Amino acid sequence: MMNDNQALNIDIDELINELTSSDFMLPETFQGLNAYQWASIFESLLNSQRLLLWQSVPAELKSSVLSEMREDARGHFLSELSQTNIEEAVVTGSNTEVVEIFDSLPEKTIVRLIKKLAPDSQSQVETSLSYTSDQVGRYANQDVYTIASAAKVNDVLQELKTEEHFQDSHAYVVIDGHGTYVGEVFINELLAAEGAQTINELVHKADTCISSNLSLLEASNLVRGSQRSLLPVVDEQGRFVGNFSIQDALDVFQEHYESQLAHLGQVSDEDLYAPILLSARRRAVWLGINLLTAFLASAVIGLFDKVLIEVVALAVLMPIVASMGGITGSQTLTLAIRGIATGQLNSSNFNYLRRKEVIVAALNGLVWALVVGAIAYVWFDNPLVAIILALALIINMLVASICGIVIPRLLDRVGIDPALAGSVILTTITDVVGFMVFLGGASVIFLS
Repeated sequence: MMNDNQALNIDIDELINELTSSDFMLPETFQGLNAYQWASIFESLLNSQRLLLWQSVPAELKSSVLSEMREDARGHFLSELSQTNIEEAVVTGSNTEVVEIFDSLPEKTIVRLIKKLAPDSQSQVETSLSYTSDQVGRYANQDVYTIASAAKVNDVLQELKTEEHFQDSHAYVVIDGHGTYVGEVFINELLAAEGAQTINELVHKADTCISSNLSLLEASNLVRGSQRSLLPVVDEQGRFVGNFSIQDALDVFQEHYESQLAHLGQVSDEDLYAPILLSARRRAVWLGINLLTAFLASAVIGLFDKVLIEVVALAVLMPIVASMGGITGSQTLTLAIRGIATGQLNSSNFNYLRRKEVIVAALNGLVWALVVGAIAYVWFDNPLVAIILALALIINMLVASICGIVIPRLLDRVGIDPALAGSVILTTITDVVGFMVFLGGASVIFLS
């Protein structure tokens, strides 16, 4: 699979070798790169190499490059970048870029850098920072040209010509004297209107507005469903906050699904070149949790040591019960997490999906119980072991399917990422239930 750097015809290994030389010169292939392409290259380098390359980034792109980098990679890079270099990037960036950079800086540094911004930018950035990192109001684009609803067409056209805003958009945001969002006016209608007309006569009321308190994922879904390139973001009083575009939504979706993928492996969205101790500490938490769950499963097995000594076949077959339950639960868990992420799983259809998954698990359980039971009977020539195995398999697969749909729903309700914690909880339950049913049933039959 071709990665971004290969598509740009950039050899990272060659770049790394050249960076360490005293006569380093930026290769011609770097000329004309955009901020996203620069960010992709920076994420492929160690921090020490990023610092060497930073001086070669065009000054007008530096804030954009930082904002395009993934948050974890940006945070590690900024932690070693000098305060002067950070300040140079911040003061040349757009307000949205500045907010994203601030996401990776300590509070003390943010307070100092805000004072370096122009007064208008200070106010807008402080407004953005009043929202949490998951609210769309924080990242709404405030660099938007707005038109007063009471203004005359002729005055607006004169201002547009002097301010060179004709290339900004095919439509412009209209607000009233209190900053309340009114709607939008299209440039073609503006050019065709009488000069004495007011903008209020031409305005198109908004069909959909995004509440500034809405989560980024919910806002992104609204934009995607609107069939528009962007939507206005308004606060609780209806005042215009900024725009949220389809490109912003695509960025949110990409970050969200990358995060989901990382969480399935119990790792955070960490920088590939994050410090060793930091990466080890982050992963150690989940390794410790997994170890505790493994001890729990082992403790359950230990309760039935007598029957395991009596019937050795049980020790050979019991991983099958746990494995089949785990796979069944994982399939349902994946569907549920995807449904929550896309908004397809909600209160109205939750019960239907739960019933469906239980029926699917029951059908598969019956089929595979017969297959596994038959194999066990032929293998060990013990019909009781085969029957106990088949029943345990059906029960564990049913429990796994129920847990696979219920666990992510409960975790989501209490504000815990289902992709991060769901698989650990599910695996523990399927192991414990599987061993309890299989070995418990065997104890009743063989030790009574």
